[in-house]
Amino acid sequence: MKTMKSVIHKLLYTSFLMLLSTLLFLQSCNNDNEPTKWVDLRYRVNDSYSVEAQNPTPISFQVKSSDPWEIFGKCDWYTITPNTGNPEETYTVTITCNENSNLDDRTDTINIKSDYWTGKQFVIMQKGTAYLVAGEPQVIPLTGGQTSFDIQTNQKWTAEITEGEKWLSVQGDLSGELNGKITIQAPINKGEQRTGIVTIYDRYGKVAQEVPCKQEGVILEPETPSNGKFYTISKEAQQFKIHIESNTEWKVAKQNEEEDDWYAFEETSFNNSGDLILNVDRHGGTSVRTGVIVLSTQGGEGTEPITKTIRFKQANPPTAKEFEYDRTFSTWLQYGPAGLMPGEYTFYFDPLKDTDLYFYFSWEKAGEPTLEMRFHIENSTTSLSTTPWCGDIVNVKVKVDTSKELRLGINVKEAVDKIDPTKSWIYTEWVLNGEVIAKATADGIDLDGNTDSWIGSYERTETGANFLYKTSGGSARITKYAYAGPTDWGE
Repeated sequence: MKTMKSVIHKLLYTSFLMLLSTLLFLQSCNNDNEPTKWVDLRYRVNDSYSVEAQNPTPISFQVKSSDPWEIFGKCDWYTITPNTGNPEETYTVTITCNENSNLDDRTDTINIKSDYWTGKQFVIMQKGTAYLVAGEPQVIPLTGGQTSFDIQTNQKWTAEITEGEKWLSVQGDLSGELNGKITIQAPINKGEQRTGIVTIYDRYGKVAQEVPCKQEGVILEPETPSNGKFYTISKEAQQFKIHIESNTEWKVAKQNEEEDDWYAFEETSFNNSGDLILNVDRHGGTSVRTGVIVLSTQGGEGTEPITKTIRFKQANPPTAKEFEYDRTFSTWLQYGPAGLMPGEYTFYFDPLKDTDLYFYFSWEKAGEPTLEMRFHIENSTTSLSTTPWCGDIVNVKVKVDTSKELRLGINVKEAVDKIDPTKSWIYTEWVLNGEVIAKATADGIDLDGNTDSWIGSYERTETGANFLYKTSGGSARITKYAYAGPTDWGE
């Protein structure tokens, strides 16, 4: 009897499980047949907006959605019209800000939402009314004295001398609220013209303005070298010019008169500003040589003598290392060694005779245009070009004696931008049998003074260059190449 009841219970339980599974399956099928919910929310709105404290300009943009939508933020200093909308209609929404009478700026994040979907969040920022304006740059005569400038503001402020505190002082209060005045003073200046800065801070201690202060004095100021340390000149004999700004009499001398016999001054005494000209001999040594010159004023009644030193370095002739590279080639483009770093290269070829040579020196980098120098010999005449275009060199046509060994030179150097010393460019030279026949890219401006497209950042040389070659009308043979690295200027 117990066994029969047990069997009946098991049958009922099994039937219940089967029924439950069937119901769940049917429910699953019903869910699969329902369409997926989606929202087509569209808008034309910026990521952020900024409006003025007074008379703020309203912000307008468009919104459209397949479902009802709403726009909202957290603050109450603006109104959104309309802030809701019906499906499938395009609305122009306008946010109008109240005038901000507080000193501080204020911001809020606005949400565009339709059904479950927040499609866009953007920020509106309204400026506060705080302002702080200090005076113009101040000048104190060399005899000393006082000068003042006004502070116009609607908040608390503080002042501090942040440069020139050894000679410049503030008379009166260094802090205040609303409009005020700062008076500075300095004693007599017996030396060089000097500069200072009075820094004005706002109510939060943030820098609001810096007021430059200058006291007149002796000026003896050489122009600054591009590297900020010393001038660099090539190994060739030349005249080298350094501009000196001055308002007094001054003279120049060598620091090491006996040792530095490789350069001479055209003049040694000057009155006010002028160009210091050095006649420099050609350098034939094995290392860079350094000259140090001293500028000095005489001094006199009420003034102290001033001295300044200038360093300049002259490059030594590069010492080249030769690499054996024996290749005979013809019309198929051949790749030479890769990873060639800046410096002076010379490539040696057997006599070309009636063969035309096509020689390329290029920098390739993924995602950037190729920079390429071309040194071709066609019909026994040079044919030069670049990618991108450079107008300085295309018309350089030099006859080549193709019955003799040919030496093609490629010089790659760094040229510091004359306007922005933080930038540097690839400076290039084409050299035929030891003679420079063309140059391109000097300081980021081409040689005829116009902007050219052959401008490559010197950073591109970090990956190294390739040289490639081919011929037309016969074969040619390259026997070796030589390389001399850039000048080691030291510190």
